[in-house]
Amino acid sequence: MTTSTALQAATDTATRAVGRTAKVIVVIQQKGGAGKSTIAVNVAACAGRSAVLSNSDEATGSPVVAAGIDVQGTLEKWCAGVREEALPFDYVVTKSKTGILPSIVADPERRRIIVDTPGFMDVDPDAEWGADPLGKSRTADALREVLEVADLAIVPITPSKITWDECEFTIEQILKPRGIPFLVVINMHDAGKDKGEKQLNKVKAWIDERNYPRVADPIRRYTIHEHAYENGTLVTEYRMSGTALNAREDFMRVALTMEQML
Repeated sequence: MTTSTALQAATDTATRAVGRTAKVIVVIQQKGGAGKSTIAVNVAACAGRSAVLSNSDEATGSPVVAAGIDVQGTLEKWCAGVREEALPFDYVVTKSKTGILPSIVADPERRRIIVDTPGFMDVDPDAEWGADPLGKSRTADALREVLEVADLAIVPITPSKITWDECEFTIEQILKPRGIPFLVVINMHDAGKDKGEKQLNKVKAWIDERNYPRVADPIRRYTIHEHAYENGTLVTEYRMSGTALNAREDFMRVALTMEQML
């Protein structure tokens, strides 16, 4: 990217939120299985719960919206299974249709819009380095629409090295050329199996070597997370236990770090 292009990208980033109150956070990673939907839903739950506690006007919609652009409607299926009174945010699923998200972003009642992206990223394998690698498809167009209004990207990575290259690709090829600030989140750390946190320290070092901003501590891997989708539960609604408190703390940490960056 040339200096003039980089300057224009930075200018676009600084001005994308002018004239609107909503901040758009996109959860994105080229590699599937990094936990994008789990992070999107539970960060929205934490942000929504905080907003509900500070907002006494129950007549209006929630200031927090969870949006899904996946054609499979993963976010919709998850949220539809949650008890209505336990859902501290509104949600919308576009299934990669364009034109829906911009109207929500422009709504003055909205404060945070957290967007879940597909489990895969449609990229052009023949794209030259520095060129837009997003492919030509309905999903790619929907992702471009989201990125045009994104104020922050959350990029999940796992201690397993299988997600590292895709994390770097997402940041270097998708986010940086567009001037989108980003936050790396280490997800699915299995403390029981990672003795001495050797693998956790490896991924932290890998992230820090590249000067990528990250949440200080990982989201730990718990069985309770693995059943949340099928049970229609959010981290804010887990039955109280030591594990539930730890799980909630992990996602609250992500939500708080997100707020600090916004």
